[in-house]
Amino acid sequence: MLTLMLFCLWKTSFSQTKDQRYYNVKGLQNFGINEMFHKYLSEKQKVTITLTYEDGEIPFLLVCDNKPDVNKMTDYDLIQKENCKIDINAYDLKQQIQTISLTKNQKSQTFQRNFNVYYIDNTNLFIGAYSKLQSTFNISAKIQSLYNCAKECKNGGSCFYGVCECYEGTFGNDCSIIGFNIKDQLKLSSNKLYYLPLYLTGTTFQRILSNQIPIRQQCYVETPFIDQGSLLITNTLQLTYDKIYYCRNLTEALQNESQIKLNAYFIFKIYSEYDVSIVLNNNSSDGIQKIMMMIFIPLFVLIFFLLVCCGVKFYKKKLEQTQIPIKIEQNVEKKFINFINFYIPTHKFEQIKEIIQEEINEKDLYCSICLEIFILQHDVKVTYCKHIYHSECLTLWIQKIKICPLCRAPLDEKTLASLIPQRSLTLIDQISSKSQSDYNKLKIFSMNSLSSLNGPNTQQAFQNLNYQRSLVMVDQ
Repeated sequence: MLTLMLFCLWKTSFSQTKDQRYYNVKGLQNFGINEMFHKYLSEKQKVTITLTYEDGEIPFLLVCDNKPDVNKMTDYDLIQKENCKIDINAYDLKQQIQTISLTKNQKSQTFQRNFNVYYIDNTNLFIGAYSKLQSTFNISAKIQSLYNCAKECKNGGSCFYGVCECYEGTFGNDCSIIGFNIKDQLKLSSNKLYYLPLYLTGTTFQRILSNQIPIRQQCYVETPFIDQGSLLITNTLQLTYDKIYYCRNLTEALQNESQIKLNAYFIFKIYSEYDVSIVLNNNSSDGIQKIMMMIFIPLFVLIFFLLVCCGVKFYKKKLEQTQIPIKIEQNVEKKFINFINFYIPTHKFEQIKEIIQEEINEKDLYCSICLEIFILQHDVKVTYCKHIYHSECLTLWIQKIKICPLCRAPLDEKTLASLIPQRSLTLIDQISSKSQSDYNKLKIFSMNSLSSLNGPNTQQAFQNLNYQRSLVMVDQ
């Protein structure tokens, strides 16, 4: 049973790959994989055929609808007329590896030409290679996922959805071909590929060369073959608006189909024994763009600088406006605290208790605002109505409500000033002037002061204020 399973696995693996070496052969060579393609290939897979060159003349890999005519294997246009597909860039650049992928998924002609992935439904495919002289090479076929690239992406390219996404200035289905931006050139050489990025080009493009030379120029997406295309003898490189617009649209359509980022290019290649110089640049669009950049960049910098200055000025003004009420509030609060401390000074409860202990009853042993029992070291204040509170509690209370918390006697500045015209004669000043040496004397004096508060003048003033107690508002 185990042997049967291993045999089935071996047979399945063998059916999905095929490899054949050709030694010192010439002419047309057949590589039959029709059974693999039609029997084992699913909709989510592709067959990648790879030719690896070893020695002799470089052959080219062929995939044709039918067996081609050998006499027509000398020219690319004739090969195309035979309904054959080849990896023309790899062959023209004499690369060691050529690849063609076959799939059952229909793709546009533009997609097939750019990425060497062809839709095939013919059961009589001819797959093989052709070399006019003797050649040694290997051909292999492998079934793989549609999302695997047939070749390794080079020059920083990345494989996405089975095709290589190339950086700017690299070309080919594996990004192996390097080009040079023609806008940066002063002369052109025959051994280099030049490109024009259309996303940075205006409505027209023109370069005048020093000599008339054979040159190819083409929209890369339309004809992605470096050494193929229309050959002109001219000393002018010129692109009209229609050509640029057409190439951009074609590139955008392929980008949507392939789901990878593509740049729109026109490519140029000259065929001359000598370098040629660019003697005149008549690209009006480039000139206009440069002029516009020279005008708008400084203007933009100036506007940005003005906006920053206005923003800073506005911020400072806003900050000053927000700080003015704060300063006013701080000044008012400071003035209010000074007013409270002036008429109702702060002292230790121990001092107050020693002076007026006979007049302290049970309710005076705790602060009626915070309800905390007084201890000897607490800071307290004594109102003219003989009620004791924590200094901080009474200050906060009078800040909101200018009445006594217990008897609702007015505690505003006008009332306090009228009751205690001379601060030096108040009970609080007597407390502050108290010393340990004359304690008994001060105590008698303090009691007399309390009696003075109960004298006819103060009593009459206090009676005159009784009617105000019921009129004092809580938010006064």
